[in-house]
Amino acid sequence: MKTYTLVLAAILMLASCTNKVPHITFTGNVSDLNDGTFLVTDSAGQSLAGQNITNGTFKIDTTLENKGYGSVTIQKNGEKASPVEVYLEPGQYTIEANSKHLDQYPNIKSSSAIQNDLTAYYTIQEKVIEKKMNSVFGVREKLDMDKLKLEAFQSFIKQHPDSKAAAHLMLDVNYQKDAEAYSAIYNKLSADTKNSEEGKFLGDKLGVMMKLLPGATAPVIAGKTPDGKGFDQSQLNKKVYVVEFWKAGNQVSRLNHQDMVKGLVKHVDMNKVGIISISMDTKGEWWTKAITDDKLTWPQYSDLKGDDSADAAQWAITKVPTYYVLNGKWQIVQRDVDFNQLERVINDYISQ
Repeated sequence: MKTYTLVLAAILMLASCTNKVPHITFTGNVSDLNDGTFLVTDSAGQSLAGQNITNGTFKIDTTLENKGYGSVTIQKNGEKASPVEVYLEPGQYTIEANSKHLDQYPNIKSSSAIQNDLTAYYTIQEKVIEKKMNSVFGVREKLDMDKLKLEAFQSFIKQHPDSKAAAHLMLDVNYQKDAEAYSAIYNKLSADTKNSEEGKFLGDKLGVMMKLLPGATAPVIAGKTPDGKGFDQSQLNKKVYVVEFWKAGNQVSRLNHQDMVKGLVKHVDMNKVGIISISMDTKGEWWTKAITDDKLTWPQYSDLKGDDSADAAQWAITKVPTYYVLNGKWQIVQRDVDFNQLERVINDYISQ
């Protein structure tokens, strides 16, 4: 009987350990905040925990079912606040913030190595931006945020070459804007980071973009015209081409079409400039109706596969609208050109 009791106790203890639910604890100090809220959202987008902040401090201990990237929000009641990204896994999180700068990433120390990487990166980014702000007299609109984030990323990787969060963080910046610089950073990442799901995705994207640098031959268009004709490069007869990627249901694409019809085609020498549009649509009737409604007279192509389009993959299209400028030999002059800069880029190339 005694042996049976001991065996039963051991089984119950093992079951208790097996079913133990992981916990996560947040301990925070927000200086001078006496009327605020602390909120946590997990990786599934579900509200994980929340607490009022009445004396500048808070402490929450809760179970964690969904490990991964989530967010925390520190909000002064009555004011808007943006969530900041965190990596949630069982353990201790200590958070310090300043009530006067709740728009900045808080100082988060954790038993999570990935979270500590996030804190290090966003802290470096804030310092880089703050330093630049001082040189433009605090006018944030004058900042080239893509350039500053690249500078911050380069500094971060130099200090944290083995960061497990690096690929994830890089996917959240405009790495398409300077694929060459980000590819150099990617090559410095650890093998484990490159072989992660996000690392492999990023590597594939950068690999494609490195084939789309200025001077490279552009991909052949995979789609066909509404009447079923394929792209024929031998028919090119202009000095420079704008290649547009758009979608019928995208409002910005459609508004830009009006500016192209009423403005761009009248402000550049159309004897030297050609426009080619590639649609990311999936429904032929939507595509052709938009062509008619927008009065588009230049060549139109689509394989009607949307985000799965061969053109989207080959041209590294991650958003619409996107604009390329090519020369008459079908070589890339500039990729991902801002719509408002198209006329300048075209005229600069023609004047060369």
